[in-house]
Formats: sequence, C-alpha cells, structure tokens
Amino acid sequence: MVGGIMVDRQVLIAAVLVVAAVGVILGLFLWLGLGGASGGNLMAANTFMQTTATPAYGQGAPIVGGCPCQAWMWGSTLRSGASRISIEEAVGLVREYVSSRFGSGFKIHEIMEFQNNFYAAILEEETGTGAFELIIDPYAGVVSPEPGPNMMWNRKYGMHYAMMGLRVEPILEMPIGPEKAVELARRYLAQRFGGVVEVLEPLKFYGYYTMDYKLNGEVHGMLSVNGYTGDIWYHSWHGNFVRELELEGGES
Repeated sequence: MVGGIMVDRQVLIAAVLVVAAVGVILGLFLWLGLGGASGGNLMAANTFMQTTATPAYGQGAPIVGGCPCQAWMWGSTLRSGASRISIEEAVGLVREYVSSRFGSGFKIHEIMEFQNNFYAAILEEETGTGAFELIIDPYAGVVSPEPGPNMMWNRKYGMHYAMMGLRVEPILEMPIGPEKAVELARRYLAQRFGGVVEVLEPLKFYGYYTMDYKLNGEVHGMLSVNGYTGDIWYHSWHGNFVRELELEGGES
C-alpha cells in the first residue's frame, strides 16, 4: 500500500511539472504577441537564431508581465491624480530609475512623448552604444522596461537571456549593418502605410537597431530591426507622437 502511494505521488509530481512547462511555453509565445498582433503579422518563431533568413514582421505585444531580473524590476507608482506629467518630469524619473537600478555609466540619449507614454533610450557612457529602452506612464509616473526588442532581443541587458539562462557574448558587430536595417525598415513601413516614408538614423543596441521614422514629413513612430535575423518589431504601444527631447542635441 505504501509503495502504491509513492508511485501515485511520483506520477502526480511528473504531471504537475509537465503542465507547468507547457504553461511557461504558451505564456512566452503569448507574451511575444504571436497571433495577438494587430494587422495580422506574426513574430517569427526563430527570432533568437543567428540567421539572416527572410525577415518576419511583428507588431509586438502591447503589454507584458513583470521581469524576473533584479535590475528590470517594475517601477513604483510615484504620484497620483489625473494631471499628465511633463517631458522634463519624465527625464527626472528616468534618471532616478536608471541610477537606482543600474548605477552609474549610463546616460539618456532622448525622451520622446507619445499619446500613451514617454519613451527613453539609454546609452552606455563609455561606448555610446544603446543599452536599453524604457517607457514612462504619463500619469502615474511609473518607469518600466519597454516591451518587445528591449527585453527579447537585447543580448546584454535584455530579460530574455537572463530568464532562459543563455550566455551570449554581447558584441557590437552584427551580420546586418545599419544601412541594411534601415532599408528593411523602409520596405516594411512603405508596405504598411504607403505614402512618403523616411527612416531616421538607427540607434544600435546589443542585438538590434531601433529607429524613428517620418510619414509624409511628420514623425510618426518607431520600430526595431533584429541585427541577426532582419526581423521587424513595430512599436505599436506608443500611440500618436507628441514631441521629443534630445538630451545630446537640444529639444525638438
């Protein structure tokens, strides 16, 4: 009788582990926005492979869950009320977030204000290379890691590599150079929107490029291009562009 109970327990434990593993896999795919992206474009399943195969187009996931990495902890609600914070206040919140979670050695490249949030690109001071990207809630003042490429393609600071236990040398040179990345982005945007598309200078991160673009002469949004696969990840969560503050080149 005791032996039978032990077998039942082993079977139960094994079943629980299988269900948990399946849940994690399904959750990761849902998180990536597979099937949930607007426009019917799906993110490629082989995003993380070092290949230059035909690029896949994705819209990204509009919301994501918390990150298990200590440095990538979600921010706290810093204020209350219905008033929208200014872009200058967003700069202060980002500086405090980066200093408290990552320490010194980083600087803000730019802050962009959109309808739904503020966006911040953070550089390494020593190399001038893009380190990571942040979003700021315009009402609560919460600073968080930007979803999408920042978490899943970033080979040095991203959540994906730490969560999956992967050890990848974060080198700057990628099979796809900035000129090719701009061309891939331009083709995608022309196909999606039509009109006159101008892709602005890309910012290189460890594993991908992020770039703003103009549509018919006006800043319209941003997207990222994987430096290994050529996959496109459109930043669909920002909403309409409002204004930009470039910390290294003045305000626009």
